[in-house]
Parts: sequence; structure tokens; C-alpha cells
Amino acid sequence: MKRIARVFPTKTSMCPTDKDAYFSMPDLFTPIYDEIHISCTFTWDIKKAKQLAIVWKNHGEVKIGGVAIDGESDQPMVEGMYLRKGVTITSRGCPNNCSFCFVKKNLLNLTNFLLAILSKIITSLRVPIIIETWCGIC
Repeated sequence: MKRIARVFPTKTSMCPTDKDAYFSMPDLFTPIYDEIHISCTFTWDIKKAKQLAIVWKNHGEVKIGGVAIDGESDQPMVEGMYLRKGVTITSRGCPNNCSFCFVKKNLLNLTNFLLAILSKIITSLRVPIIIETWCGIC
């Protein structure tokens, strides 16, 4: 199994928090990885993402991507890989069509939406339901 580090130019509340998620340059104790994925969500972070790719190249094969670089992906999300574990994607994209944004489509993922609602109902027996919508830009 490949060991993959994920590097994020900006830390948000949606970023993963495991030991292989980084938000800055590597230090002396950073291990060597098979792959290092620089994940750039915001267009204003592209320059920083490219700088991080340069400083991480001695720690493994660097790949740079993300919504700001590649646009919206049609690939399924892997829990905990690029988003914090427990975050449920109920839609992909954004309906606002801002001129500066690569994310143009707004697709409702009905299966994930229904599973999220069901999960919230079950857990609401002990915890109040909190539904958070977050685009990240708008």
C-alpha cells in the first residue's frame, strides 16, 4: 500500500487532521512518502501550492492538483483523504457561477444526501441535528 502525504496550502475546518496531512513545509522529522499530493482548493493559493511542491520534492513523488488546479472532479470522494473524516458530501459544485471560480457545476448527490439525513436522524436521538452547508468560496 502506498504511503501518501497530503499537503494543503490553507488549513480550513474541512481539512483532514491525521498524521499524514500537512499545512506547511516539511521539517527534519518528516518521513519519506511514496507520493505527496498537494491539494489546492482556492485559486489564490496556487502560487503557495507550487512553492510547497518544490520544497516537498525531497520527501517523495509530488503531484499537484485540486479544484483550483484541475477544476471539479467527477471522481468519488474518499473519506478522510482530502476532507476531514465524518464530512459528508451531499452535493458537488456550486450554483453561483462566479467569474473567478473553476467550480461551475452544481450536482446533487442524492445517495450521499439521503445517507447523511438518515445518519443525522439516528444520531439525533442523542445529539441535536446540525446541518452545515459550505462552499468554501461564496
